Amino acid sequence: MARPDTRPPSRLVLAWKRFRANPMAMIGLVILVLLVAVAVLGPALWHYGYKDITPDLSRPPSWAHPLGTDTLGRDMLAMAIRGMQQSLLIAGTVALVAGLIGTLIGIVSGYFGGMVDAGIMRLVDLVLTIPTIALAAFLGNAVGNSGVSWLGLALVLAALYWTSVARLVRGVSLSLREMPFIKASRVMGARPVRIMLTHMVPNVADQIIVATAILVGVSILSETGLSFLGFGIRPPDTSLGLLISNAQTAVLTRPWLFYAPGVLIILIVLSINYLGEGLRDALNPRATPTNPLVAHRRRRRQTATAAPAGTAAALVEIRDFTVHFDGAVRPAVDGVSLEIGRGQVLALVGESGSGKSLTSLSIAGLLPAGSRASGSITFDGKDLTGLGFSEWRRYRGQRIATILQDPSTSLNPILTIGAQFHETMQAAGRVSRSESRRRAVALMTLMAIRDPQSRLDQYPHQMSGGIRQRIVIALAMIHTPDLIIADEPTTALDVTVQAQVLDALRIAREKTGAAMLFITHDLALVAGIADRVAVMREGRIVEQRAVGALFQAPEHDYTRRLLQLAPRLDRVAEMQREPRQFDGNPLLRLDGLSRHFLKPRGKTKRGSDRTIHALCNVSFDLMPGETLGIVGESGSGKTTLLNTVLGLYPPSAGRVIFDGMDLSTPLARRQASRHMSVVFQDPYSSLDPRMTVSALLAEPLRIHRIAGDAHRRALAVLDRVRLPSSALSRFPHEFSGGQRQRIAIARALMLDPKLVVLDEPVSALDVSIQQDIMALLGELRRELGVSYLLVAHDLAIVAELADRIGVMFGGQMLEMGESLQIVSAPRHPYTRQLIDAVPIPDPEAERVRRLRQRPPAWPNEHSPLPACPLSGDPA
Repeated sequence: MARPDTRPPSRLVLAWKRFRANPMAMIGLVILVLLVAVAVLGPALWHYGYKDITPDLSRPPSWAHPLGTDTLGRDMLAMAIRGMQQSLLIAGTVALVAGLIGTLIGIVSGYFGGMVDAGIMRLVDLVLTIPTIALAAFLGNAVGNSGVSWLGLALVLAALYWTSVARLVRGVSLSLREMPFIKASRVMGARPVRIMLTHMVPNVADQIIVATAILVGVSILSETGLSFLGFGIRPPDTSLGLLISNAQTAVLTRPWLFYAPGVLIILIVLSINYLGEGLRDALNPRATPTNPLVAHRRRRRQTATAAPAGTAAALVEIRDFTVHFDGAVRPAVDGVSLEIGRGQVLALVGESGSGKSLTSLSIAGLLPAGSRASGSITFDGKDLTGLGFSEWRRYRGQRIATILQDPSTSLNPILTIGAQFHETMQAAGRVSRSESRRRAVALMTLMAIRDPQSRLDQYPHQMSGGIRQRIVIALAMIHTPDLIIADEPTTALDVTVQAQVLDALRIAREKTGAAMLFITHDLALVAGIADRVAVMREGRIVEQRAVGALFQAPEHDYTRRLLQLAPRLDRVAEMQREPRQFDGNPLLRLDGLSRHFLKPRGKTKRGSDRTIHALCNVSFDLMPGETLGIVGESGSGKTTLLNTVLGLYPPSAGRVIFDGMDLSTPLARRQASRHMSVVFQDPYSSLDPRMTVSALLAEPLRIHRIAGDAHRRALAVLDRVRLPSSALSRFPHEFSGGQRQRIAIARALMLDPKLVVLDEPVSALDVSIQQDIMALLGELRRELGVSYLLVAHDLAIVAELADRIGVMFGGQMLEMGESLQIVSAPRHPYTRQLIDAVPIPDPEAERVRRLRQRPPAWPNEHSPLPACPLSGDPA
């Protein structure tokens, strides 16, 4: 019996299924196909030609002439068919040619950046300064006189309109090139052309489709204007634009001349727009096609069936609240009941997908599209379930403030911090620039942000993650809210910055008197900040108690499991583990590695040093089968170290030697990429969202042109990371965070590498999934003999997995030693500061730790960092 084929369907098959699920797109496709069919077959089926002159002059519509005739006796149906032919050819050619040129130029400009981007943008600016219609009229007239007709006019318009596509695609490409899945492809050895075609084009497809669909309407209108001026299609030939132009003088006396071309233009533009929206959604696996009328009726039903308001005993009261998603087997939030008292901190704890964030979003009225909610939510005695948009504006930001997980997405990247403070303050009424600046400085000072005056003139990307998050907290305090919702506000921060942000949250709560809903998966943080804890699992509250009682005697098995799995540095220090011995030559050697950057001109004072020493004279060896962990604060140089090892940054000085080969040349880098792979921090952005798991796993094989059955090898690595074979046909967004990280690990193992670089591989995951991934990494190391270079900010996790630990600060390696020695007897005062900043998942122990915590004693004037000699050319 033949074995059934388990290979996943192709991208085209999946895209067609999604396209068919969109009724408006199918309507647009049918209309466009009918219009094209009439344009192509009409002349053969209709007995009049567009050049034929009949004796019926200026006749209204009749059986002989369904659309009437013009002043010369020409049949308007034949003219409309010919006009539609010409307009479709012109519009289609303009959209196709301008779209291709704009996409190519925009992708190249965005991917390479720097001088390439600057040069291309100057060309775009030059084209935009040219008067479009005037130049099109001149060129169109010259082309028309040469007899080229519609093709020449279409090429002229395409040559002028490609800039709109190029600017849009370039803007998206600039942000895409910094995405982890693009970096992963570069680490795998992919060439720029492959990256642009495989990753960047599919991920800018939405913008390309929208821009080219707009060009269809623009080109028809431009052709209409040119025809009206006499520079478009020349009689006796015609187009829809020329027909409308001719009908303008007789719109009152002979309106039938206007009806047909006007309706046809509307149908063409609408069908193209609907078709474009359908293609956009079909090429985006995360898009959910919806009928806006059905969605509107659903929202009305939701509002009409909202449960009655509860009592006003607590500030926030949630009663039997449920959230459903279409097609889901069970509710995402299932009958949740919670209360948050005034001035109280309620911690909502649970794994990814437990419903924590959905519960918090529902309080702020921010549930995602496609969700259906029931139950009641009252805020200060007011039922929130039926509020309209204008009513919500009185609550969001002013009475209910939200602090999200990622500060980089919470702040507008194109506005200065001062402008964002001013914009937020204006939500409550007019305020002068000077007043908003004064209040912003006071709030930033309260958040312990140094030099707040200069920070107000900076952009978010010019600040560290910790400062950005404290600015987000300051923004949340502007209107003195009654409730602060903090959704995983410290997940991606190192321990010292995490402590600073938690202190800022405590200050914000004390100054405003606000209640707080603190959402986290880190029980150590809960111990130090919460009054009460509610534990969620699979959309339900399984336990809700005072923080001390819950930690001392948890009642539910799930709560006990979370407490047992929480990483604790004090337990790691008590472990008795013999140091592993490694023989042979080093797999990876860093020899005096340095990386310097130059600050942009205008950002430094005259005479001051423009050089940033991101990495300074770092040397170490990594043996085959060894795990080396690197820890340090944000800005310590950890990520720069990894990027330099991976070849994403060229070193300013020193060498990276891998398996005896100096990686100083592109050829050596490409050869090394066959045996070196990476797993990035964020499982949500490290996988290309437009590729199935099958395509993601096959990519390393295709890059290195390795023959063999990619499907069989993919099944083998999925089995290694304990994922089913059915995962091959699915897209990344269909998996949980832990499953996505397993897919990233599977991709890293496809070529049986000797070295896997792990960049914060579990920081974005909850505690149970953290333990699963760490156990998996340990098993793979024992089975495959792979070496790990691990960067993380959680010392407990690093100490549990690593054989040795290196501690970095200011781009320099301050200390390196065996894991137990670093944790239990650190030699450097900075290492002791890192250890002292680690929170403990025990309320009493955490309270004692905070009372004993002293201000940082290092670095200071008595123990400065050694100077970093500048060698090589800073980038």
